Amino acid sequence: MSDPSTASLVSAPHLEGPSGTETPDAGPPAGAQPDAKPRGLVGDAWHDLRRNPMFWISATFIVLFVVMAAFPSLFTSGDPVNGALSRSRVGPSSDGWFGYDLQGRDMYARTIYGARASIVVALLSTIGTLLFGGALGMITGYRGGRVDSLLSRLADVF
Repeated sequence: MSDPSTASLVSAPHLEGPSGTETPDAGPPAGAQPDAKPRGLVGDAWHDLRRNPMFWISATFIVLFVVMAAFPSLFTSGDPVNGALSRSRVGPSSDGWFGYDLQGRDMYARTIYGARASIVVALLSTIGTLLFGGALGMITGYRGGRVDSLLSRLADVF
């Protein structure tokens, strides 16, 4: 009886054609790229994302909101802080797209200028969660045992 671990070490015999000569390798199938470099995890994800229309729609909105937050004066000429009581509670119009609040401030301008604070809060909370969660994960992974159980249950609560 033969050892199954040596079965992979045995090479296949060369096939000979009808004339007694060796046949060349068939090569890659038609339409395949020869010697294509395999993609990594990031490259594979990017390859899939590029073909998804929802990715491009959401990326466009994200870029638009970041540009609005960085350069709010490009999107509005209204003053978000100072108002005129004569415009108090005036509805939407061509002068104020979202209307005016009780103190006569332009709500559209306030929305555009407020996007900066929202984006900063989102970025800081994401970075804080990444740092805190990463540190906690490293501690639980290194210590294990009771520390891992305790911190896992604490993370489940949150």
